[in-house]
Amino acid sequence: MSKWKWLALVAAVAAVGLAVGCDDDDDDDADGGGTTSGSYAGVWSGRVCGRGLTMVISQNGNRLTGTYTFTDPTFSDSFSGTVSGEPPATARLDSNGHDWWFDLSFSSYNRMSGGFYKAEAGGKVCDVSATK
Repeated sequence: MSKWKWLALVAAVAAVGLAVGCDDDDDDDADGGGTTSGSYAGVWSGRVCGRGLTMVISQNGNRLTGTYTFTDPTFSDSFSGTVSGEPPATARLDSNGHDWWFDLSFSSYNRMSGGFYKAEAGGKVCDVSATK
């Protein structure tokens, strides 16, 4: 094989390899991070009122249930509520047995933000943000 044919073959193989192997770096994907899980269920980590937040969410249709834990000091409770659909979506998650709740916006299946509310405080107490 001549030097030029060999060079053309190597270039063609490299081009095919790049075309097949390259990943889209665009963060505007449905989940904001390159993969789509299609569910809000999972373990979420973030911040609420300057404290650590862990939420474990289960999903059945548009129904969300689960638990949340605040750190420093530690406090845990459960919640239930509904999500409006696919991202971008909103959800209200009511604390079971208490008069407080989360109003959340999901920009993707892996990113949420919103607020933590208490009736006794007259509304929003602080901001919430978390990722899965």
